Amino acid sequence: MSKNALKLSAVLIIALTEATAPAQGLFGNQNVPIGSSAASYYYLGGKEGLTISVNLWGFVKNPGRYEVPSSTDLVQLISFGGGPLEHAQLDGVKIVRQIMQPDSSYKTEVMPVDLKKFQLTGQKTPLLLPGDTIIVPGSTFDAIQQLVALFRDVALIFSGVGTLILVLRQR
Repeated sequence: MSKNALKLSAVLIIALTEATAPAQGLFGNQNVPIGSSAASYYYLGGKEGLTISVNLWGFVKNPGRYEVPSSTDLVQLISFGGGPLEHAQLDGVKIVRQIMQPDSSYKTEVMPVDLKKFQLTGQKTPLLLPGDTIIVPGSTFDAIQQLVALFRDVALIFSGVGTLILVLRQR
């Protein structure tokens, strides 16, 4: 085989290897999934050891999907997400977890967690498992505020249309 053919083969092998490599996680390391079900992947990271993917929804600064160390608890995840927003309802946080049954089906478990107790007593919060979704709800005040904003926007639209009709009638 000629030197050019060898070089071309090497370049193609490297290109194919790079194209099929897993994406980098939150910590910048390539992660290799371990496990058999999509909801329970662990990833082997470099310095961090095993990591898991979890979801953070609701009234936090940066909701989204996070790749975190497997030893992460609820408060640590919310901290990774920038912390709760001003109107977060900390006594109504929920962890939604998919649990595999013996027949390979999944059962959904919803665990309420009161983070106000954590603030008062410092009690430990639950460790997270792969695929967990954490929901931080907003307060009733926030819901009322959004409703008032909707009415304000509708009133502005009607006001603009009414003004436009009056201007057109005067011509």
